[in-house]
Amino acid sequence: MSEPVGDNRELKQLISQRDWTYQQVADRVNAIYGRITGKPGCYDGETIRQLLRRERRWPTKNYRLALEETFGVTTAELGFYNPRAKRAKLSQTGTHVLPDLPLVWGSEEVDDVQRRELLRAIAVLTAASPAIVAALNSDELERTIRAAASPQRVDDAVLDNIQTLLNAARLQDDLLGPQAAIPTTLTQVDIAEALLQGYEGPFVSRLQSLRSRVSTSAGWQLFDLGRTDLAADHFKEARDAADKAGDHAAGAMALAEWSGMTEEIGTPEEAVDQALAAEARAARSGDPLLRAHVAGITALAMAKAGTDFHGEARSALTRSEGFDVTISRTPEESLAYFCTPGHIARMRAKALRQMGDLPAAITAANESLRLQAVRDRAASHILLGTIYIDAGELDAGIDSILRGATEEAKNASARLSGQLLDARTLVRVRAPGSEAARKLDTRLEELQLI
Repeated sequence: MSEPVGDNRELKQLISQRDWTYQQVADRVNAIYGRITGKPGCYDGETIRQLLRRERRWPTKNYRLALEETFGVTTAELGFYNPRAKRAKLSQTGTHVLPDLPLVWGSEEVDDVQRRELLRAIAVLTAASPAIVAALNSDELERTIRAAASPQRVDDAVLDNIQTLLNAARLQDDLLGPQAAIPTTLTQVDIAEALLQGYEGPFVSRLQSLRSRVSTSAGWQLFDLGRTDLAADHFKEARDAADKAGDHAAGAMALAEWSGMTEEIGTPEEAVDQALAAEARAARSGDPLLRAHVAGITALAMAKAGTDFHGEARSALTRSEGFDVTISRTPEESLAYFCTPGHIARMRAKALRQMGDLPAAITAANESLRLQAVRDRAASHILLGTIYIDAGELDAGIDSILRGATEEAKNASARLSGQLLDARTLVRVRAPGSEAARKLDTRLEELQLI
């Protein structure tokens, strides 16, 4: 079987016939891949160009299935070529061929050729985020990629490199939103999973700890992007990996972020259980920022769970304010590096609003904005606006919601977009047909948020 040369004309024609952009192709493939595997697909327009240039000749199995379903044709009709067919013939003449050993990548078994394709994909995904990759030099990055191909190469330096990339991705999420960070974060999930599948040695516990921390970041970013089903899977994996590693801080963070999501999507009793379990782990961590954050999460869940829990919610707020969170931390120093006085004030405002204490909630929300919380500045504006609307201060509420909308237009967060639309609904209910409601709609249309 001779290897095709030149561009993939078959795939190019299929795309042209449908008048799709490369990004539209990628979006369709990712959706089907997500349905097949339960994990988000990572294709983008550049991936499709690589397929067309035959830089990727043989996608992994589930991507082949997704491409077949996208176009309604077979793999052969897509113009793909498996280099292993040629390599098998060469091996009969004594030419060196890599051994036919399977590698499990996530839940998918791949061969050596496909593994190298995946490693190239890792490099491409990571290179797509220059601000993140700048955290490592080229030697460190190459060492990390080689370890994914050969897990026995794992050492402390490799794990330090993965942690460094993860920390950089978390800061990127804070600055530019989840869309900027999620490709690198999911890449780190795949690397950690590949290492765990193929490694037996002294670093297993640290690998499990790293797996937990990566999965928690992935869970939060996926939640931010509106993929709550996938986010829950990552949070569960993060909790289980942390427990295997005996990493109380990682377990506390996994359960706290999971509780935060559970509370927002409307199941507060479950959120309470998750938050209390997080507090128990955080108490053993010795990290004051983490303990403060987790106590605030407990307060949010208790406040949402109903009046019977409001006394416990206030106790949790008191606990969250009992730790010194004034000293700035990096992601390397604390998993809850973002927990500042502004962050605690925002959680207090949200809990007090839920409990109906609107004057105190307004004070706390304004304090949060004054102190400039690292995370969720847009959410803080939207929260303050909704509290003002609840209190009957329509003009102040609209002004704050519009500030949040302007911030959200830069963020591309499905979670924040949902909060913004909830605020819009509240305005329509409290002031139907008003000039304020029309002003809000006009601005949201200008920002292409409705």
